[in-house]
Amino acid sequence: MLHTLILTLAALSSSAPVLGLGQGGRGGAGRAGRSDSFVQPVQPVVRSPLDSNYHHQKRSTENDSPWGNLPHNLLKRSITSNVADVVGKNFDFVIVGGGLAGLTAASRLSEWSNFTVLVVEAGGDGSDVQLQMEVPGFSYMKGLTSTAYGWNFTTVNQTDCNNLVKRWPLARGLGGSAAVNGMFWGRASAEEYDSWAALNPGGEQTWNWAEVDKYIKKSENYVPPEPAQAAQFHIPGDASAHGKGGPIQIGHTQYIYPITENWIPTWQALGFTAKDLADGDTHGVTITPSTLNPVNQTRSDSLRSYIHALPPRSNLVILTGQQGTKLLFNGTKDSKGNAAATGVEFQAAPGAPVYTVNVTKEVILTSGTVGTPKLLQLSGVGPANILTPLGITPIVDLPVGYNLQDHVATNLQFNTVAGVETWYNLATTPALQEEALAIWKANRTGPLTYVNEATGYITATDANVVAQATIDINATIAALTAKHSLPANVQKGLAAQYALQQKWLKTKVGQVEVILHLWGANAQNIVIQVAVQHGYTRGTAFISSADPFAAPLIDPAYFAVEADLALAHSGFEFVRKLAATQPLAGVLTGESTPGANVTGDALTAYIKNTAGTEFHPMGTASMLPRDDGGVVDTNLIVYGTSNVRVLDSSIIPIEISAHLMATTYGIAEKGADIIKGQHWAVGKAPANNGTDVGGGNGGKGTGNGNGNGNGGGNSGTHSSASGLSTGARAGIAVGAILGGLAIIGLAVRGLVLGFEHRG
Repeated sequence: MLHTLILTLAALSSSAPVLGLGQGGRGGAGRAGRSDSFVQPVQPVVRSPLDSNYHHQKRSTENDSPWGNLPHNLLKRSITSNVADVVGKNFDFVIVGGGLAGLTAASRLSEWSNFTVLVVEAGGDGSDVQLQMEVPGFSYMKGLTSTAYGWNFTTVNQTDCNNLVKRWPLARGLGGSAAVNGMFWGRASAEEYDSWAALNPGGEQTWNWAEVDKYIKKSENYVPPEPAQAAQFHIPGDASAHGKGGPIQIGHTQYIYPITENWIPTWQALGFTAKDLADGDTHGVTITPSTLNPVNQTRSDSLRSYIHALPPRSNLVILTGQQGTKLLFNGTKDSKGNAAATGVEFQAAPGAPVYTVNVTKEVILTSGTVGTPKLLQLSGVGPANILTPLGITPIVDLPVGYNLQDHVATNLQFNTVAGVETWYNLATTPALQEEALAIWKANRTGPLTYVNEATGYITATDANVVAQATIDINATIAALTAKHSLPANVQKGLAAQYALQQKWLKTKVGQVEVILHLWGANAQNIVIQVAVQHGYTRGTAFISSADPFAAPLIDPAYFAVEADLALAHSGFEFVRKLAATQPLAGVLTGESTPGANVTGDALTAYIKNTAGTEFHPMGTASMLPRDDGGVVDTNLIVYGTSNVRVLDSSIIPIEISAHLMATTYGIAEKGADIIKGQHWAVGKAPANNGTDVGGGNGGKGTGNGNGNGNGGGNSGTHSSASGLSTGARAGIAVGAILGGLAIIGLAVRGLVLGFEHRG
């Protein structure tokens, strides 16, 4: 309650409505300039998104105005590749990783203009591949993960997959995975999110269905499908299960292939319910919405919706082309034994100059399930037995990199009857692509708006696999310990996770995801994907060298636990049953791969040979009690540090039956609020030797009063209450009144009237 009240008072103290609804207000110094820029839905952009120079022109033009003149001549643009703009300067928050979570957090934190924020991103700004990112169909046809916008990782040899090496193509560049992925928008079940709270008893922050769902809703602006489309394809959209007014546009593709009409009725014939899977119950079938603006049929991601949708903020700088290589600690520990980070080193490439930026409040890691543990380990935060042989002095001995989990996927292929339209011809014929692109440019219609949206989740009971998927917990942990040398606390945490997974075998939690793909082996061939959602195996992600540019050792340990194979087999059996059920059976002529006669050991061999990532890794910096192998607490602070926080999918402690995008937006949104709640008071910053980055001038107002009121004047880290605007002073007065009306108000009044900053 106190945390919520603090955030409420802080919002009151920093917003500008006291200046009138007809115009946007300009902030004064310090906190006065906070802007709630996302109160209203993000409006579709009228311009053509194909103009690759648009965003840069927009920033330059707007910076010609007086409010673009920045203190300390820091920058004219919020996105830069020039290290001279940031080197040696002090920022309150340095965010390492400019992907989905990083840009979300940066946007939210920079709403408060007395916070100065730097994002350091290894990849580019996307302007050179804007078309491939924004056109929905190009996410499949012209994928970027094998380019400079992907890390091109591979796993170590998978000993339980015929010793094969598997590709792990994670995203790189502004927007991260949200800029290049398949755009699926889905939540997990309430049971799964509630398990986060169950695994963290007594945590200072609550992480459960109600909380995660609230923050996912904060991020989204859902637009239901058109009635005619919903009727034709049986789309069960439920607006009440979604958010309205958030920055990420959620809608449906304009073009859906006719064969998809058969998807939901076929599941229904098998007894499944068609439903919107965002309501806390994912047991069923759906045509899921995507991160797609339904007005202009373009991708919506953290870059386009959290950054480009706003005027530049002078207290936010986004540096591209530089990889975070090390966190710098001050060499001492506080009374609680925690180390404090004072800076971040970054570098463009091997052999390139190493630069440093100073941190006055926190380092926030948003580099993903591989990048975040890698940077922690390079900085001396990780397993001592891994770091010491590499010549890295451990600062905090912590099980960073353990508990790696991933959805493992494979597929079946089916031939179709003549005349069924698939995506194959378009994907393999350049002339058709040019024609489709011309249609998309002209009116935002046609097959390039297509996104895979047909999916469903089956339970262990549906698949009749409860017995085969039940494990001996102690024996399984012993086997994985022998494989990965699991520390004792990791083993303890794993036992708690397994107890939940065993329970879920008999509930409505999805165990296998089934997805319809319309790009098969030829023009009359489709794919149905099977992905195990709650495998028992646990892997690792460790650095291989003290060289920050050396490839990490990624071992998802696919099928190291036999029960995971049973779940995969059950998915194949279900899909074969689905394909033999009308009306889908009426448009299919038979299974082409692996073939209906492939069963038993032959099917096991096929699964092991073809299985790979569903691109949903999680868990390497798990939010768990430290005694249970946790890396971060419920405030997302890394154990053993006082000011290093993680806000990405690496904190997810146990697999969820959903694509990770919506959940990760929720993590970033909630994490940003936690940070605001813990740094809301204006106080004196610690002394430093760098140049402070100043708070920006007040923002341009708009007709609806949602001006970007970025506070001007003093550096955010040295602002004082005397510099607050009228709105801020009003907020303080409100806090004082509340303090006189409630018992808790005594404490709150002391906070609001200005105690020493505790961050």
